[in-house]
Amino acid sequence: MISESPIDIMVEVENLNVQFGKKQIVRDVSFNVNKGEIIGMFGISGAGKTTIIRVLTCQIGQKNWSGKVNVTGLSPNKKRNHREILSNIGYVPQLEQLNLYFELSPLANVDIFTSTYGMDKKEANKVAKNLFMILDIPEDTWHKRVKHMSGGEKKRLSMAIGLIHNPNVLFLDEPTTGVDASKRYEILSYLKKLNQKLQTTMFIITHDLEAALICDKAAILREGKMLSFDSPKKLISSLPSNGMIARVTIENLNQQTIDIIQQFPPIQEILRVGNEVIEVMMHDFEVNLPKLIKYLVNKGFNVTAMSRDVATFRRFFQIRIKEEEQKEKEQNSSIVENKEVHDE
Repeated sequence: MISESPIDIMVEVENLNVQFGKKQIVRDVSFNVNKGEIIGMFGISGAGKTTIIRVLTCQIGQKNWSGKVNVTGLSPNKKRNHREILSNIGYVPQLEQLNLYFELSPLANVDIFTSTYGMDKKEANKVAKNLFMILDIPEDTWHKRVKHMSGGEKKRLSMAIGLIHNPNVLFLDEPTTGVDASKRYEILSYLKKLNQKLQTTMFIITHDLEAALICDKAAILREGKMLSFDSPKKLISSLPSNGMIARVTIENLNQQTIDIIQQFPPIQEILRVGNEVIEVMMHDFEVNLPKLIKYLVNKGFNVTAMSRDVATFRRFFQIRIKEEEQKEKEQNSSIVENKEVHDE
């Protein structure tokens, strides 16, 4: 059971279930988030990420969910708490046009947004300019129309708007979507910078597995279930061989080659990650790595490169999802077999 919220717990969720009619969207999800942490919520469309966030941000009525949920010490199951919860949180949507007025300047956008919170205009402008400087929003754009800003500048302005009222928790929906690949790491770097300077707790809802690079905790969701929740480092170290991998490049690699390599007894996991590249995890990695090389040579494979490394969060995600799919497949197969026996 999750104990009463100490002051440093910003969000606590225990046995959250969300259902619309007969369709269950979220299944028995539990986690805690401490002040100042960055949480990444990862999963494909339909995994339940957005639904969980909608509960936390008071967007789903209590009749559709059950469980214990507290956001900044308040439960969204009571309507009287909604105003205070919403004043304690910020939200940055995936599409900037949902929270920015493109025909107005950045500072005019600040005036409109902060007026809804009853903030003093002078103080709000002071906070905004500080955020603009942290986020490297050029000063010569502050009084110009937002529509003339670059995509990266709009994204950073959207973040600043979400932080104007100094929320305890900031929710970001796909913050790297729509940004050039070269700018993704820049956006993530700015989020980490904001987190460190302001100590704002952040939820990043995303498909972008690279976002794990700045996360203190990562949640992996699939079909409404939370499969994993821990620091990326601990999740990776939970893999076979404590996350150590042998990355091997083999000329003319094909499935038959992979099947033969799979027969090497110490191997626990093998993934094809390129046309001629595999990543291998083994029992007793240090002991068996030289033996693997010898095995490949004896089988006549032309190994053109080999290196050792630590698995990425992307690899953990792939393996964890594959495990769940295999588990589900076995369960479904067992159900079918039992049904056939019963029918006989």
